Amino acid sequence: MSKSKTTIIPKQDPPPAMPSGLQILYTFDAFGHDGQQLTEASLKKLVQKVQKGENVSVYLCPSDDMETAIEEEYFQVEIDNRWIAIQYVVEDTSPDGYYCSCFDPDFLDSDEESPMVPGDGQSVILKKYTMHDPALAAKCVEYYARTGKLYPGMEWLRQEASAT
Repeated sequence: MSKSKTTIIPKQDPPPAMPSGLQILYTFDAFGHDGQQLTEASLKKLVQKVQKGENVSVYLCPSDDMETAIEEEYFQVEIDNRWIAIQYVVEDTSPDGYYCSCFDPDFLDSDEESPMVPGDGQSVILKKYTMHDPALAAKCVEYYARTGKLYPGMEWLRQEASAT
């Protein structure tokens, strides 16, 4: 049996300007459909949807194969009725795996479910893993798409697998 170790990655100074260029990433929905390479045009559309708080369910993956991506690394964005959940997952099935997510400090000690209905129609997202700032969420999405890293201008909740 394993127990999660949770830490907060503190907010740092955001970059003075959004970096340019794009990481090689592919977009998928919750069922592994799409698999289209992210372009400047598709990133612009995604960022605009996030900024407006429109419903979004997308995985950004460095691999063009969703099964490989789920085992190795992905960045997931879910928005439903202005509830936002963002997570970055690395080696989810490995003992060394971890994930980072946005979080609501008011619910950190709670397992209360959010009202979100994610893209797969069945997963549950807890309120502690949500946020309500679409402008900040859009920066997180764009920064990851351009750098492959978490946006430094926001605190992140990091959970690691560790033996009990």
